[in-house]
Amino acid sequence: MTQQQTQKAPTMNYSELQEYFSDVFETHINPWSAAITFGLRATKEAEDNKMMLRIRMPLQQAKALAVLLLRNIRQYEQQTGADIDLPQVVLKALDIPAEDWERFKGA
Repeated sequence: MTQQQTQKAPTMNYSELQEYFSDVFETHINPWSAAITFGLRATKEAEDNKMMLRIRMPLQQAKALAVLLLRNIRQYEQQTGADIDLPQVVLKALDIPAEDWERFKGA
């Protein structure tokens, strides 16, 4: 292939893609990578949350993911007029100060 020829972008094959629903997650960071563990919240008090999937990635990819997620959520809110907010009890459980949340929403 010469430099003047353009290479066709590979197509994505999603036929084997597995989908999961998650309503609980954990984040893990170390000097080399980040990980997000997803699971399902326990339905009974005596049960533990059921963790199902862990995604590991370089810190650069995690940062890019955070930016793209925020951009997509903001676009959705603008297009639909929705205001995706978190209740104070959730902010407290995630240890997110209200002022950080307000700054994040307005950024």
